[in-house]
Amino acid sequence: MVPILRTIQADLAALNRKVSAQGRDLSDVKQDVRMIRAAIHDMGETRVTEGEITVLHEDINRVQQRLQDLELRVEELEDRRPD
Repeated sequence: MVPILRTIQADLAALNRKVSAQGRDLSDVKQDVRMIRAAIHDMGETRVTEGEITVLHEDINRVQQRLQDLELRVEELEDRRPD
């Protein structure tokens, strides 16, 4: 019984590390979203160039990709969660 409990404990510790890392990634994405919102707000007050719009599109695409990656990782973690 003890070896089984140790295995479960190790699995839970690994899951905890993954969830903690997930939280840091999510914080990074939230910060990116806030920065993009601020940039969009500033666009209404200034004249933006085509290059700035291109960079903004690249940032948005990057954030969307990170969100998709995070969603996939969460789904994988939920699938491995013990019942």
